[in-house]
Amino acid sequence: MNKELDLRFVVGCTPLEFRDTLHALAGGTIDVAPIVTGRVGLAGVPRAFETLTHPETHAKILIDPALPGDTIVASSHC
Repeated sequence: MNKELDLRFVVGCTPLEFRDTLHALAGGTIDVAPIVTGRVGLAGVPRAFETLTHPETHAKILIDPALPGDTIVASSHC
C-alpha cells in the first residue's frame, strides 16, 4: 500500500509586499521602535553580529553609518 501526500506552502513575499512594507516603514505607519534594541556605526557591525548570537540582550541592532566607533548604543525605549 502506498499513500501519496502533496504539501504546498507559501514561502516568500512578493515584490509588491516588500514595496508596501517599505512605504509603511518610511511613512511611519509601522512603529519599529519596540523591535530595535540598539544602534551601532559601521565599525561596530562585526560586534553587533556577535552580540546578536546571545539574544537575551538584543533583538535587532540598527546599523547607523553616522554613529562613530563600534559601541552598541541601547535604544531609549529599552
